Amino acid sequence: MDARFRKSVKVSTIIHAVIILGVIIAPLVANWLLRRQRKNLIVIDLTLALPDIPADAVAAATAEPKPPEPPRDIPEELKPKPKVQKSTKRVTRTPPKPNQPKLSQEEIRRLLAAGAKIGDRTSTATDEFPEAWYYALVKQAMYDAWNQPSGPAVPAGLRTIVVIRVERNGTITRRTLAQTSGHALMDDSVMKAVQSVSKLRPLPSQWTGAHKDIDITFDLSAGGL
Repeated sequence: MDARFRKSVKVSTIIHAVIILGVIIAPLVANWLLRRQRKNLIVIDLTLALPDIPADAVAAATAEPKPPEPPRDIPEELKPKPKVQKSTKRVTRTPPKPNQPKLSQEEIRRLLAAGAKIGDRTSTATDEFPEAWYYALVKQAMYDAWNQPSGPAVPAGLRTIVVIRVERNGTITRRTLAQTSGHALMDDSVMKAVQSVSKLRPLPSQWTGAHKDIDITFDLSAGGL
């Protein structure tokens, strides 16, 4: 029994001694191996070799840049614009007068016979409207169309007044007996004359409105109207 115990203790002691020795020796061996590996390392230089730079390029890079050349044509300084002085005077312009229709030789002769005077502006004894020449033309047109009654049954001095409506284009659209003469033959002859004339010259531009109402007086005398 004692012999076996002693043998077990001896074996256990040897095993522990081996373990302790291994723990001590292992770091030393590892350190030795690491030093040996460092000696065998091959150093590789990864530095890239730069190409040779020409001397001209180096000089151009180090040289100071030249200042920009001034422009050849230097514009002159802008002069201040003169102030525009406003005039206090009022300028009035006379609007151009509209052209009046030209009269034919026959119409001129009729105007002269109706009492028109030769001058810068045609005027008649009856100046009721802005353009007396138009009234004279209307009067003459009605006189030419009027067949005056005659005979002992029709005394002189009879008067009939008719109102006609003239559109802008000269068309007569209305005929009204405004004042009777008291004689049937006289009134009938006047209305027949007015009915026979359907259109006159267009209204003068001076007259505003869509139409114009014109009074026409028919006097039965030696001179007619």
